[in-house]
Amino acid sequence: MKKGLKVLLCLFCVMTLTACSFNLTKDEAKFKKEYESLNGKKSESGKTYHTLDFDDNTNVIYQTEEEIVTLLKEGTGVIYLGFPECPWCRIMLPVLLDVLEEADESLYYLNAKEIRDEKKLDENKEIVTTKKGTKSYQEMLKLLDEYLDPYEGLNDSSIKRIYLPTVIFVKDGVIQTVHSGTVSSQEDPYKSLTDSEEDELEAIFENGLSSITNATCSRNGC
Repeated sequence: MKKGLKVLLCLFCVMTLTACSFNLTKDEAKFKKEYESLNGKKSESGKTYHTLDFDDNTNVIYQTEEEIVTLLKEGTGVIYLGFPECPWCRIMLPVLLDVLEEADESLYYLNAKEIRDEKKLDENKEIVTTKKGTKSYQEMLKLLDEYLDPYEGLNDSSIKRIYLPTVIFVKDGVIQTVHSGTVSSQEDPYKSLTDSEEDELEAIFENGLSSITNATCSRNGC
């Protein structure tokens, strides 16, 4: 084979492998870039964002709002709702990703920052909506209702809100467990978790994962 042809063949192989690698990891690369780009920067509150350093094989799969709703209704997996600027999300993510990596499980991710509605009390103590949530968000609220906390400041426990981060474990369209935030003892998301807090959070995620990988019955029975 002529030298020039060999060179061209080698270049083609390298380009093919690179393209395949990109296709396999584009979500992971995007996720890594979005979250790590805030390392060392200041939040709106003036505090420094928690530094993140994710592996390249985080098994993150980006989802649309509609895909998340479908997963909740009929799918199986671990869903993460959050966004890069969320300090609670940043402190929680390394623990969640470590648990999933150990089990070789994927994480279905939706940046949920802009999909939620916003409500407040007006001068007459009446609830008003200042921003309407998306149709898919309203569906999520209905599907997750029993797991969600009331919308703070409205004095109405029937109105719920998806606070971020929220991690959902669903099996065959049956929601097994939902966890929001980190652990109750953590009050400042700009401070690292203690060893005991990290262990507690890890156990929560391990139990949630077990409910969708090993359980043969739903949380309501067989």
